[in-house]
Amino acid sequence: MDFLGVGPLELIFVLIIALLIIGPKDIGKTARTIGKFLNRLYKSDEWRALTEASRTIRTLPNRLAREAELEELEDIKDSFKGASKELKETRDEWLKETRAAIPDHRSTISPNEGSMKAWTSPSDAGEAQTENPNSQDSTSLEES
Repeated sequence: MDFLGVGPLELIFVLIIALLIIGPKDIGKTARTIGKFLNRLYKSDEWRALTEASRTIRTLPNRLAREAELEELEDIKDSFKGASKELKETRDEWLKETRAAIPDHRSTISPNEGSMKAWTSPSDAGEAQTENPNSQDSTSLEES
């Protein structure tokens, strides 16, 4: 387990050197002084600014990537908006041209022709001819 890049064996080595340099009598006083210093350091505004800057630098690549993706998504969104406007305009023009090209048959049909008689299929017309006694098919059958 590493703490601030210092392993357990390195920490024991530093404590042994501190014990030899400072001496056994002053080691407690020195540890209290170092503790107070670290406490003031961690509570200071400078330490907060330093940790905030460090956090910002660590998250900078991810934030830049997200912002780049957002810009790209906004570009795609704008292109879809432009394409949808063009499609609507094309659809409206096509509808106008189609409506202009197709005559309005409702105004040309008289009220008497509005029934189903005006709309006969070819099979209905063929049946009507065979039932007509004046047609050539029926007369040729009667002669034989």
